[in-house]
Amino acid sequence: MNRNKWSIPKSRYDRLAGWLSGGFLAAAAFYLWANWMAIPQKIPTHYGFGGQPDAWGDKSSCVVLLVIGGVMWLMMWGIEQVPMIWNTGVQVTEENRVRVYRILKNLLVTIRLVIAAIFAWMAVCSARSQPLGSWFMPLTMLLVFGPIVLCLLQLYRKR
Repeated sequence: MNRNKWSIPKSRYDRLAGWLSGGFLAAAAFYLWANWMAIPQKIPTHYGFGGQPDAWGDKSSCVVLLVIGGVMWLMMWGIEQVPMIWNTGVQVTEENRVRVYRILKNLLVTIRLVIAAIFAWMAVCSARSQPLGSWFMPLTMLLVFGPIVLCLLQLYRKR
């Protein structure tokens, strides 16, 4: 299969979201590095639906959060690179191919940005032994599922 047929040029949004998502994880890693000695030995490792800590563990747990976020970031980036494996949900034709793959690429880039922000925020909040906030779970659900719903609507309209 011709690789050029599948390539999707990077948009400004792709670049901005890529830099921001990497920046969130890097900033959180820098925060942990710069404040490592001040981080308490016992930090929150799990939060309930209301954003309050309900389990505690070693301070290395905040590093684990960043590693998980980084691995997910890399996996999402990898998936973005191979559009031929994407399940589009609509029939892809030569006429709609660019539109369909652009919509899906925007979704993947957005989800990667959201994942990076979520894991960076959780790592910093855990390191500071502070609650995530009662707004965290509803906002997270909106930021994860909102783009998916918008993408499905766009795909349905532009198929």
